[in-house]
Amino acid sequence: MSGFTRYNKILNLFSEQRSSWTVLEISDELKTPSSTIYRIVRELVLAEFLESAAGAYFRLGPAFIKFNRIINLSDPLVRTGQPFLKKLANENPIESVNVLARLYGNKVMCVADYKTPFFKNNTSYQKGKLMPLIYGATSRAIIMKIVGKNLEDLLKQEIFYDDNDKDTFFKNLKNDNKKGYCKTEGQVDKGLIGFAVPINNKKLGIEASLSSIFNSIDFLPEHEPIIYANLTSYSLLIERYINQIFDDIQNYHQKSS
Repeated sequence: MSGFTRYNKILNLFSEQRSSWTVLEISDELKTPSSTIYRIVRELVLAEFLESAAGAYFRLGPAFIKFNRIINLSDPLVRTGQPFLKKLANENPIESVNVLARLYGNKVMCVADYKTPFFKNNTSYQKGKLMPLIYGATSRAIIMKIVGKNLEDLLKQEIFYDDNDKDTFFKNLKNDNKKGYCKTEGQVDKGLIGFAVPINNKKLGIEASLSSIFNSIDFLPEHEPIIYANLTSYSLLIERYINQIFDDIQNYHQKSS
């Protein structure tokens, strides 16, 4: 391992299922001499990306909490969109989970969410969790407005069952564009139905979506136009505020130069 890769491989070992590791365990897992791992772990501890846990174990450190705070305060999508999630939830006709998600590379990540108090189930779209690109309304709404070679490049690593599956996907994507929103049921979580609309700002490189997720058993057809109207209204508000942030950044740089 060399350069940033060695740090990245070690940090990516830590997960919800396995939150602490020893130097010897990391060495065995990565097939790297323990002396090398010890030196890297020591550097990560000094930088607060890792910290000592019980015994000889290490866990993720406070640097991640610090950077999470910075993202929450500075990321244009989180800053503008998060305050609207509770308002959206309160205006939805039934209990819901409401999600802001954005494109990172060829994966989708939830960056903010709000669940109404009486929503009984959990959704896989949780803050910080990487999600597939082609399944679920939250993800698919993000790529609704991506076209041509950009879309082809984005989908290169995606696995379709067969040509019919791929054709169906593109047909549904085309229909979603006509409607202005994406709707899927049970694609990611059984028993849940999701609605989502895209949020875009090319100037700031943001490809995102705003979505509301419901229990299928609670959903009635007459809810659909209300949900769509709510999502559309709030997505337009979020886009407007993101544009304002871009203008503020531009004005700041002009005054500074």
